[in-house]
Amino acid sequence: MKKLLSIAVLSVVVCGTVSVAAAQETSAAVERKEQSPFQVVSRWANFVILFGSLAFLLKKPMGEFFRTRQNDITGGLKKAEDAQTSAQARMDEIERRLAHVSAEVAALSTETQKESLVDRERILADAKREVERIVAQSRDEIERVARTVERDIKEHVADLVIDRAGNTLRTEMTQDDQKRIVVRFIEKL
Repeated sequence: MKKLLSIAVLSVVVCGTVSVAAAQETSAAVERKEQSPFQVVSRWANFVILFGSLAFLLKKPMGEFFRTRQNDITGGLKKAEDAQTSAQARMDEIERRLAHVSAEVAALSTETQKESLVDRERILADAKREVERIVAQSRDEIERVARTVERDIKEHVADLVIDRAGNTLRTEMTQDDQKRIVVRFIEKL
């Protein structure tokens, strides 16, 4: 409200000054005669009264306006300074982190290489154990199959020997040989 009032008074003063100046030019052009000292003094008195009253009326609103404006500007500058300080602190932190990034990357790379070597050794050890287990299992399986084949061969050979012996006994054995075998068998019992 005070600002509106101040603006209205200022516009009246400007318009009034312009109209007074225009009127003076017109009257000066019409009357090219010299003015009396009273007229000059009265004009100067009007000027002093007009601007004195304007200064008196506008002193308080304009003072408040300028103080408010000064406080706003000061506050804005303080906020800007705080923001700049905060931004500078963040920039310093970012620069500090960036300075350590290369060291962190190198450390991570070294750690990753160590872990990969450990994993490689573990995988190789696991693979070696697996190969040894498969070889041992294969040996056991081969031995089992060999024993089975050996037993089958022995059984087959024994069957062949028995068949051949039976054939030989039937064809070459006499009655006396059969009696002797029976007697020996009974004696052993």
